[in-house]
Amino acid sequence: MKQPWHCNGRKIMKRNGRVWNNGNLDQSRVKMKRKRGSYRATVVAPCESVHALIPQLFAPRHGETHWFVTQDNAHHVGAVLLKPELAIGKLEIDLAACNEGTLLSLVFVYTAISTSGNALFDDQLESRILRMLCAVVEALQGGVVAPDDLRLPGQGPTSKLRDSFEPKSAGASHEIVVRVNADECFALACPVAELDWIDNWQFHLLYSDSGRNEDDCIFIEAMSGFGVHRKPRSDTYWYTTLYDSAARRFHAVLLTGDFIIGRWSFEVDAIGNGNSRMRWALMYTGLNEEGNRIILESGFETRVANMLRFLSNSARHFTETGDILRLPARRKARLALSLLSSFVAQHVGRWLPSARN
Repeated sequence: MKQPWHCNGRKIMKRNGRVWNNGNLDQSRVKMKRKRGSYRATVVAPCESVHALIPQLFAPRHGETHWFVTQDNAHHVGAVLLKPELAIGKLEIDLAACNEGTLLSLVFVYTAISTSGNALFDDQLESRILRMLCAVVEALQGGVVAPDDLRLPGQGPTSKLRDSFEPKSAGASHEIVVRVNADECFALACPVAELDWIDNWQFHLLYSDSGRNEDDCIFIEAMSGFGVHRKPRSDTYWYTTLYDSAARRFHAVLLTGDFIIGRWSFEVDAIGNGNSRMRWALMYTGLNEEGNRIILESGFETRVANMLRFLSNSARHFTETGDILRLPARRKARLALSLLSSFVAQHVGRWLPSARN
């Protein structure tokens, strides 16, 4: 097989003609801004009690701003803060037992995902991040969940909680075994490398220090939103919450519009004799009634499973032949027709009632 493309910065520039740019943002020429903040504090309570409060603090809520827990174990909790069209934040909380109770170490990374989001990064942002981290500690110290304190510039109220709203979730997983070195398989897990093995793949890299996939990498694409949600112009933001090349683990949060969020994982294990197991998993959760409606649609889980099978078939074909597995022209035509039908159903249904009135 051909060696997987490791997508360094020079090759990104060389292949820039193949990289898609979001139409409503000229972000190929605008650098997205990022700010980091950290805070350490002691909570006078045992680790078990503090840990039990953290998921409550970041429970799903119906509103303009969303917290979403991505990792949760006895000594570490990770969560992302999502403000559609503006910014994405990632919070990591480490817990350790100490004489006074629990030592908390908090690290927050806040990244703009649009030119409007860049405008939020003023001289006061760092102090506001610190105040937010302090609010997290104060909520845990007092056992009081105060979601409206967990706000940053450009955010409306964190919670417009509706008693009747219950987030729905659905997803799928898939795995294959290939006769390829595990490290070579994991090298495929990069949006730029995917240009070499996923047919019709287009994306825009919003933030990466290395020019490739890494912790806190952000990119945007429209392929998954179209294939799964059946919504025209469904741009999906990918935020890499874990990229561990040694353990061969890639986890990400996917945000599509303000209606649905996904938890993604791609993991590779060496299983001996030069063979590797590749596993994909994707679970979607509705952020509002529109997202719930899409998830509860007949065929939604099948579409997720089909997307994962398409990725696995493409990966197998590339590792065996070094070439892209091309979608049949008939299937491309069906996808285009499906997109057109979805567009007509979505917009004509809105126009006709108003026309009748």
